[in-house]
Amino acid sequence: RLWAGSADYHVDVRCSDNIFKQLSQNYLKFRNTARYCLGNLDGFDPNNLVKPEEMVELDRWAVTKLNRLIEKCFAAYDNYEYHVVSHAINDFCVVELSSFYLDIIKDRLYCEEKDGLLRRSAQTALWMILDTMTKLFAPILAFTCDEIWLAMPHREGDDPRNVLLNEMNKPFTEYEKPLFTADWERLIKIRGAVNTALEQARSEKKIGKGLEAKVTLTISLDELGLAIDGLTEEDVADILIVSQFEIVNGEKTQIDVTSAQGQKCERCWKVLPTVGSFSKHPTLCPRCASVIAKSTSFEAL
Repeated sequence: RLWAGSADYHVDVRCSDNIFKQLSQNYLKFRNTARYCLGNLDGFDPNNLVKPEEMVELDRWAVTKLNRLIEKCFAAYDNYEYHVVSHAINDFCVVELSSFYLDIIKDRLYCEEKDGLLRRSAQTALWMILDTMTKLFAPILAFTCDEIWLAMPHREGDDPRNVLLNEMNKPFTEYEKPLFTADWERLIKIRGAVNTALEQARSEKKIGKGLEAKVTLTISLDELGLAIDGLTEEDVADILIVSQFEIVNGEKTQIDVTSAQGQKCERCWKVLPTVGSFSKHPTLCPRCASVIAKSTSFEAL
């Protein structure tokens, strides 16, 4: 079914071992993306989604990209262009999710307070992504999508028996912001350049893992353009998956990678000068110490 749904029937349809090998990789990418989402949605209530105005900017970017996928797949199905649907979902899993979004939100999913807003914001985006992709891909990957549907949480009004008994999602327009994508595309390019600089620093033995690094970006603020609303240097550090980030105004664009100053938090592994600020948790950063303290207090009750 995936081979048939990935073939462009306007030209000669090809079949070979190499084609099936590539399709199997595409299938595993979709399945692994679904497993990632399912693994982080345990206990999540989709009837209580985070409101658009409360959602983290990165998560709203992911939903905005999801909306573009929905529009593309709807148009493709209307024109019987099934291969466009298959390739669009695969590209979304590889480019937007695996190569960018899913890696960044691990810290929030694993280290933030279980029912805190920051973690629930990421879970809301993950649920929207999983629910939407499962419905979009169901006509082509019927059995796999039904397996996902039976394992995932549902909203009131959904038919839990089979994914095909439910309508495909329309774009979540309330989560979009004007001129939002352009700012993020600029930031994604910066992240690509930073990743190259981090690899160079690793090869020169300046750092080991990315969380051992501090990144200083020297750039003309005119060239950088308008920063994304609400993002701090700490937020950008999380997006770059480094411990510390600093931006300096200068004529010549330059990326400097140095060792982050401070101690390593044994819970989130970030290197910060604030580790040990709480006497009861001398090996934790303030964020992790606060989460542990709340968790301990809750368990004590």
